[in-house]
This record gives sequence, structure tokens and C-alpha cells, in this order.
Amino acid sequence: MYSQGETFYHNIDDEEFELTVLENLIIRDKEYLITEDFDGTNYIFLYDEDEDDLIFVDDSSEINAVLDYWKEEYLGADNIGDWDDDEYYDREDSFDHDDYYDMGYDDDEKDYY
Repeated sequence: MYSQGETFYHNIDDEEFELTVLENLIIRDKEYLITEDFDGTNYIFLYDEDEDDLIFVDDSSEINAVLDYWKEEYLGADNIGDWDDDEYYDREDSFDHDDYYDMGYDDDEKDYY
């Protein structure tokens, strides 16, 4: 099976596409692979474990159901981790260069450092 971020080539309707894996999903005991081509078009594949093969999904209702599930469950999550609560990215650390080097040395030693 392909991993998220991996790129592979696949023929769809006798045309070769370079696809990047966006997500691996399991929905109702079926393993789906959501991919994207260079133009940003999504393609859905069903992974067949018995044959170790990818089956292109061309049923529009199944494609929409898988994409909707993916967007709702994976992309639309409100809480993506603890780091959004600690305001780490909102703070602005200040670094005063003079305070760091002003450690009680006399002027000759300051020039050295």
C-alpha cells in the first residue's frame, strides 16, 4: 500500500497520471486511497488486499461519499492538538542582544565577546 505523501504513476482511461497520496482511509471494511494529480484533481482508489492492486473508483456517488467523509472527519476537525491552546504561535519572543552580553564584564572583556 502507498503511504501519505508518496507519488506513483497510474493509467486511467489509457492516460498516465502522476498521483500523490493524500490519505489512506478505511470505510466500512474497504480501504480507500485518496490521491491528487499535478492539477489538483482528486482520484479515489479502492485497495484490493487479495490481489495487492489498486482499483480506480469511477462511480461519482462513491467518490463524493469518500471525499465528504474525508473532509468531514480529517480536514474539518476543530481540535487538532494541544499546541493550539498554549498560544505558542501567537506569542512573540523578545531577545535583547545587549542584555544577553551584559553580564557584568568590564569594557575590555565585552569587546572580546
